[in-house]
Amino acid sequence: MNAPVATNLSQEREEQRRWHLRSRFAGLKVFDRLVENEFLTGPQQHDRQAAALTRIVRFAANQVPYYRDTFAARGLKPEDVKTPEDLVKLPLLDKDQVRESSDHLRPARLPRGEKHYSVFSTSGTTGQPTKTHHTVSSNTMFTYLAQRQYRWCRFDPSKAIAFLRFSNELPLRREGGTYPAGVTCRLSRWRYAGTFFETGPWLGLSLSTPVERQIEWLRAERPAYLCSRASWLEHLCYTAAGKTLVDSLESVLGITEDMRPSARAFVERSLALPVHQNYGMNEVGLMAMRCAAGRYHVHAEHCLIEIVDDQGQPCPPGETGRIAVTALRNPAMPLIRYDTDDMAETVAGPCPCGRSLPSFGNLTGRYRRHISLPEGSYQLFLALRTAVNGLPAEAIGPLRQFQVHQYRDGRFELRAAVAGPLPPAFHNAVRSAWAAAIGERAETLEIVEVERIPRGPSGKFQDFTSDYMPV
Repeated sequence: MNAPVATNLSQEREEQRRWHLRSRFAGLKVFDRLVENEFLTGPQQHDRQAAALTRIVRFAANQVPYYRDTFAARGLKPEDVKTPEDLVKLPLLDKDQVRESSDHLRPARLPRGEKHYSVFSTSGTTGQPTKTHHTVSSNTMFTYLAQRQYRWCRFDPSKAIAFLRFSNELPLRREGGTYPAGVTCRLSRWRYAGTFFETGPWLGLSLSTPVERQIEWLRAERPAYLCSRASWLEHLCYTAAGKTLVDSLESVLGITEDMRPSARAFVERSLALPVHQNYGMNEVGLMAMRCAAGRYHVHAEHCLIEIVDDQGQPCPPGETGRIAVTALRNPAMPLIRYDTDDMAETVAGPCPCGRSLPSFGNLTGRYRRHISLPEGSYQLFLALRTAVNGLPAEAIGPLRQFQVHQYRDGRFELRAAVAGPLPPAFHNAVRSAWAAAIGERAETLEIVEVERIPRGPSGKFQDFTSDYMPV
C-alpha cells in the first residue's frame, strides 16, 4: 500500500489502528498522541516547541558549564530564550566544539526522573568521532519515532522487513560479536517497533556481503519492506541490471544518507515502488521524515530545526541554508543550535500532505564540502548524475556504482564501478550531457572504469569528491 500524498487526522488514526500493542503495553497512549500532534494548528505547534525549548534552555543555562559561560558572555538570562525565534541570540554549536568540549556540555546533575542511558559515537564524514551522551527518555524517543515513520510509509507491521546495514549496525549475535558477511540476523519481531507492537519478523544482513549475494538473499527471504543506506539502494538497482530486484517488495526506506532527486527517480523507476527517506544523526536521533509530498517533517516532540545562513540568521523561504538542530529531550548532553553541517531548502506555507509539523525541503549536501568548491562545480556534478540516472537499462547493464571526482587542474573524472565494459551508449550519453552542461567552461571529463569505489571513513558513500574539499 503506497502512502497517499494527502492525509488527515482521521486517516492517520485509522492507520495507527493497524498497529496492535503487545499485551504488556495495552493502554499506552503515546503513539496516539504522536498521531494527534501531526495535525495541531500552527500556533499550537509553536507553543509546544516553545515550552519544550524553555525547559531545556533553563536546565542547560543553570547546570551545563558550556551554556552557563555562553549566557554570561552574551549578557543573557535563561528567560531570554523561550521561543524558537529567540534562538538567534545564541551562537551555533559546531561539531568541533562538541568533540573538544564534551565535558563542558555535560550537566552537574540530571533533572529528577531522568537517567543516563548510554554514549553514542559517530565517526562522521572525516572519521573523527563525535560522542554524545543520551538519557533513557531520549533513547526511547527513537523507538517511538521509528514506528511513526513506518506508519507514514504505510508499512504493514504483520509482514517481514529486511535491513542491509554494516555489521556493527546490526544487533549482536546471541553468542556475542557481530554477524559476519553472508550470515542472516533473524529476529521474531521488528527491531525497535517490535518492542511495543505485534509485528512480523525482522531480517538483517551485513553490507560486507557481496552485493550479488545480497540480491540472492532478498529473493530467498522475500521481505515486504527493505531499509538500507540511500546509496546502497541505488547500488542494488544498478546491480540488478534492469531485472526485478525482488518481486515481494512493497516499499523501501532510505536511511543514514540523503538521496539526490535523480537517484530517487532512478530507484523508484527501477523498483516501480515508492522510496521513503528519513533524516537523523546519532547525536540527536531521528529528526525528520520525508512525506509523500516531498517535504521533510520535523519530529517536533523531539527536536527543533532551523535553516540558517552563515551568520546563524534564519533563511527566507526558497533559499538553501545550514541545518541547526536543538535537541529537546536530552539533558544528558544538551545540544542547542547544533550545526549539523547539512544543508536544506526552506519552504513556506502548509504542506500538501496535510501534516502541520514544521518542515523543510530537499537536503542538498554538506556545507563544509560545498563551500570550498569553485563556482559551478556542483552543477556540473549534478548534470552528470542526472544523465547517468536517466539512462535506459541497456546503456547501464554492467554499471554497479559511480562517483565523480574533481581535480584542481580542471579535470573531472567519472569513476564507474563495473562488472564489464560499458557500452558505447553510456559513453555517448554522458559526454553529450557534459558538453551541454560545460558550455564555454574549460573543464574536461574522463570516464574511468574501475572494479570498486571505496567508501569514506564514516562508511558513507560519497558520490562527489573534489580536491577542493577539506580533508
